[in-house]
Amino acid sequence: MGAFVASVRQGRMSGGATIAGTVSLSGRDSSGGGTASVRLSPAGPGTGIWFNSRTRATLSNAHECGHATCLGRGVRKVRMVEHLLAACYGLGITDLAVETAGSALPIGDGSADTYVRLLRRAGVVKYETGPEPARLKRPVLEQRGTRFIAAIPARGLTITCLTRFPEFGAQFFSVGVTPVSFLRDLARARTLARTNLSPAALRKELDLRFRLKRAGRFVCAERRRFTDEPCRHKALDLLGDLALLGRPLEAEVFAYMPGHRLNIAFAREIERELEA
Repeated sequence: MGAFVASVRQGRMSGGATIAGTVSLSGRDSSGGGTASVRLSPAGPGTGIWFNSRTRATLSNAHECGHATCLGRGVRKVRMVEHLLAACYGLGITDLAVETAGSALPIGDGSADTYVRLLRRAGVVKYETGPEPARLKRPVLEQRGTRFIAAIPARGLTITCLTRFPEFGAQFFSVGVTPVSFLRDLARARTLARTNLSPAALRKELDLRFRLKRAGRFVCAERRRFTDEPCRHKALDLLGDLALLGRPLEAEVFAYMPGHRLNIAFAREIERELEA
């Protein structure tokens, strides 16, 4: 299959990739502070990303659940898959076997960087053949009240995000998504927790190494990695949900206050408007 172990290089994403070996991670489950674990293994070209050998990472299997994206239903449900899927998209990984224990993936530090490190430790194996890019026939708009996501046809993928949380003010972020820009600008952006727990209690529950603080409805990192970290994380979550297309998207995407329910509805609308 002409595979080679590749370093991540700048440029448009093309071809397909898996990982060179099996790696595992254990940590806290974000939904309740219990233990969760995941094992990632190589998969053959064209396989796609599968969870527990029965649920493929596709829009038909996805839904929003408690401010996260879930795959599957009932006892087969796996929660908070978006950070792993964003890492796969950012590194160009198209084929992967994911085995989980627990109802969610480990939260790590609340960003995709946990999974970037895990995948890179396994080694990224690139090959020339891969899924065809997803190209739009026409512009797409999905709206829920004042929130919206729109896309127009383009080469490559650009995500532009605007958020307006009262706790953080208006924030704006835009990035042309490549492996290099993903690692530099998106992967390390951490999530916000909407919780009544104190920062100290949440830090202990999730076994985090950095201090937290309360900001209105949210608990977040005391020291930001980016001045606009909340906005960047919303863009990261959107990228993870767009990975459910199973193909690299070529579009300019504009999002105002995106969230998982809106992201998934938008991705489904994208799926209906793709070129044959």
